[in-house]
Amino acid sequence: MMKLKKLAPFALVAATAWVGIFCLPALLRAQSVGVEAGNVIFTNATGRQAKLTATGRDSAPNLAPDGRRVVFVRATPGQLVATGSGEEEAIELWLIETNGKNATLLVRGASHPQPENVLAGMQAPQFAPDGKRIFFLSAAWATSGAVHTVDPMTKKVAFVCAGNDLEVIRRGEYRGHLIVQQHRYFLGGGSYDWHWLLKPDGKEVGPIGEETQMFKETYLHD
Repeated sequence: MMKLKKLAPFALVAATAWVGIFCLPALLRAQSVGVEAGNVIFTNATGRQAKLTATGRDSAPNLAPDGRRVVFVRATPGQLVATGSGEEEAIELWLIETNGKNATLLVRGASHPQPENVLAGMQAPQFAPDGKRIFFLSAAWATSGAVHTVDPMTKKVAFVCAGNDLEVIRRGEYRGHLIVQQHRYFLGGGSYDWHWLLKPDGKEVGPIGEETQMFKETYLHD
């Protein structure tokens, strides 16, 4: 029987390095969240998946920058809230750890005489880059929704600005700022829907325009 030759030390090092390089993409795979059949799914850095919820009513998950928490939307069938655009499903925002523990109700749909303080039809929850605040959209006026923020520790909700679309910038020169689509009016009559760059408190930085691709290619990089 032919005996296998022992590898020299340098050969072992080279073989180990080669295996390490070959496996590196799998080890560096980014963590992510998704939805299957109305339940939130977390995928860790090795590609292993775990089901975090089991209600069949969950959607729009967003992973915290530290990879330890997920915020998501939970449907509330039959629960309606009056808004400036008619009745909307109440909806809830929830927070859960990526190990499946400590599920917490953050925001519950609620009516209010002032449209900017209505909480209903909530969507697009997103963590700030430091993880200390969560921004989200809510129904509000007849022609516009509203951007709100909630502190995940205190559950305090605050109105930020009017908006029909929202993106929290996590990298680049404007890290922490917001891209918000707003419905505005020309002085001579008529209206338009542009995207605007705003500070986290809703103060305007400047117009982006109808499309955001060029702005993102220019500014949203490390």
